[in-house]
Amino acid sequence: MFDSRLSSHAFLAAPHRVAFLPGMLLAVLLLAGWSAELLARWSGQSLPLAVPAMQAHGFLMLFGFFPLFMTGFLFTAGPRWLSVAPPGRVAYLTVPALLASGLLLWMAGAVLGGVYLLTGHLLYCLGFAGLAGGFARLLLKSQAPDRRHAWAVLSAFACGALALAAAAYWLFSGDARGWLWMRDLALWGFLLPVFLTVCHRMLPFFSANALAPYAPWRPWWLLAAMLGGSLGHGALSMAMLPSWPWDAALACLFSYTSWRWGLRASLSVRLLAMLHLAFAWLAVGFALYAWQGLMGGLAWAPLHAVTVGFFLTMLIAFVSRVSLGHSGRPLQAGAGLWRLYLAAHWLALARVLADVLPLPWRPACYGMAALGWLLTLLLWGRQFLPAYLLPRADGKPG
Repeated sequence: MFDSRLSSHAFLAAPHRVAFLPGMLLAVLLLAGWSAELLARWSGQSLPLAVPAMQAHGFLMLFGFFPLFMTGFLFTAGPRWLSVAPPGRVAYLTVPALLASGLLLWMAGAVLGGVYLLTGHLLYCLGFAGLAGGFARLLLKSQAPDRRHAWAVLSAFACGALALAAAAYWLFSGDARGWLWMRDLALWGFLLPVFLTVCHRMLPFFSANALAPYAPWRPWWLLAAMLGGSLGHGALSMAMLPSWPWDAALACLFSYTSWRWGLRASLSVRLLAMLHLAFAWLAVGFALYAWQGLMGGLAWAPLHAVTVGFFLTMLIAFVSRVSLGHSGRPLQAGAGLWRLYLAAHWLALARVLADVLPLPWRPACYGMAALGWLLTLLLWGRQFLPAYLLPRADGKPG
């Protein structure tokens, strides 16, 4: 039934609304497209694409929706971190519009090629520059005594810009090295550092608010070690050098951090546990990278432990928390959200295990995992999409 409270005015009232909604829709669209490709492969065919399917998948999974959610989060939480006024409406409307329109054209170009693809990439780059530049303006205006997290995020965006430049080189020249540079810069220089920086700032803070007794632990050496570990792994990957000792050390660091941040204690508060359980995937992912470097035989399992296990489950956890808090609803994970979140972990595990199954079994497992993710994101979106179009439940602005 139509809800008379739905309004464009409410949708335009806050940065997280205008960025999260297209982020969710594009996540569903991208998963639907990839599911179609995997099902076509299962039947011995493939979709007619102008860009190799695996390369298009790599770019779109890295850049397709994460920066939209980052826009909503950084333009909402960033001003609070930095004690400055939030960005104006023009800024927080323009960036998601450019990112979303660029991605839609990029996806059309993946099929049609030519001007659609290049125009889409250009529009997307403009949106990304608007996001990075908008956050930089907040940072430069700030007089807050502690701006280290913000500087770390902005530095990661510089790596993201380099990744987009490498992608442009790949698209213009057809040189697959550009795609490889894009992948490593985006993964280890941009996405993982942004996620780690936000986790370092927010997980101990949220835990202190929900658990008692709790002593927040977030030394600066830890952030430096995590960011340096991500960049170091990326550098070794780009240089095609063994990284297993580095990865083993990172697996130990992330395991210890999960323990110090109170993974076990967090299980008593579902919304908090969602953040901690997602973070725990990093120890698994880098342990698998270390195993792969020493023993081999894991195919893409380590990569998917980080990208699907950590990135996607952490995205669901953070976006759910922000969406609940900024829609004026209780900060509680109800039974439905909790079941969806646990399903996401099972799907991440299935995606990782699929990479180590015998080759004849893999296509079916890949397809089923993709369809499972598509269903999960559809149900997740069903819970939260209306909140971006409705006024806050508590009557407050925003």
